[in-house]
Amino acid sequence: MNTQPYRQPWTAQQDEWLAQLHPNRSNAEVAQVMGRKVLSVRNRAVKLGLKKSPEYLEREKPGCFREGHSSWNKSMAFEAGGRSSETQFKAGGVPPNTQPIGTEVVDSYGYRKRKVRDDAPRGRADKNWRFVHVLVWEENNGPLPKGHIVRFRDLDGSNIAPGNLVAVSRAEHAVINRWMAMGELPAGGLDVLITMAQIKIAASRRSKELAEC
Repeated sequence: MNTQPYRQPWTAQQDEWLAQLHPNRSNAEVAQVMGRKVLSVRNRAVKLGLKKSPEYLEREKPGCFREGHSSWNKSMAFEAGGRSSETQFKAGGVPPNTQPIGTEVVDSYGYRKRKVRDDAPRGRADKNWRFVHVLVWEENNGPLPKGHIVRFRDLDGSNIAPGNLVAVSRAEHAVINRWMAMGELPAGGLDVLITMAQIKIAASRRSKELAEC
């Protein structure tokens, strides 16, 4: 019997797991894996700006109308009534709380973010911002490879010194998180865990190749 409280707070690690699971699985599957309510998963994904992958949408077609079905409001135009037009944003208008490029803020997990653009697609204002530790890593190493994230060697999210930042693949990141959830860092710290994760992933890949021969 699941006795998990409905409003159990989300941790940074759970957010990372959600980001990995959400794109290619249904909310019901994700909820089952994470031991949460489907509504909790859906609301958290919306808050984090997570989207289903194009492959998932093409495969599952969630919310699509079936062939031959017509919506009740087909060909009907919508016109807002009353004084609603007085409060609508005008074309070219800028919200009063808009922050200039270069602004830095600290998110709820303690990570610094910097506004680097002002032209993200509508509804994706989060794309105007980037984590400062990622920007620092790229300043010293070039563009972050696709499928990689930047981690902190001393686990201190406020320490963005170049030497404290290391890029790992998402696969390595997932393995490291599982190990860290079971105990403290080994002697040698995060670098040792990264090497161990690389060995584990390589061994797993090789086992699959041999099985297919």
